[in-house]
Amino acid sequence: MNFLRNHWIRIAYLLISLGVLLASLKFKGEVIGNDSYLNEFSYFGVVATLIALLVAVFEVLHSVHVSKSIRDEARNILKQARDVNGASFVSECLAVLDEANEHVSGERYVLSLKCFQHFRRTYLRISGPENLVNEIDGVLGDIELSLQQATHTSPQAPLGKGKRSKIQKDILNIKRCLEEMNPAKRGEYVSS
Repeated sequence: MNFLRNHWIRIAYLLISLGVLLASLKFKGEVIGNDSYLNEFSYFGVVATLIALLVAVFEVLHSVHVSKSIRDEARNILKQARDVNGASFVSECLAVLDEANEHVSGERYVLSLKCFQHFRRTYLRISGPENLVNEIDGVLGDIELSLQQATHTSPQAPLGKGKRSKIQKDILNIKRCLEEMNPAKRGEYVSS
């Protein structure tokens, strides 16, 4: 049953073609035997062939147009999917940076360093404007180095307030850049 539903057009033109073939065999003698019938048949055959050729050409052009429309829509959907995927990575990075910043505030530098390293791995999946990427890339190494140095502090030799403040300021600056490069800003993806 599925076969008939999927191929009904092919079956229809196969049956019509068989009907035309049988009719041509039945009336062969009458058409070939009379010159005026043969000329008339040839004339209408040429006209039908030209019409069929025009229909075929325009159907091909229409198919090309439909294919291009489908391609453009697929590209648009793929771009939206990439934007949503990028937005989820940005969101994850922002959450991890918040956690890292919270650990810095609580002087839990080992946990902050782990969060920051997780952020760096996730951040690699995000693309954005070159100026923002360069701004973030410029401080990544400094923050990680500062956090690694902070892991070696002790209550007797704590991390200085200025150094801790600089780490937090740099983390907040990264968050600002990430929010600016977020591909799914409010209002762009309204459900329809």
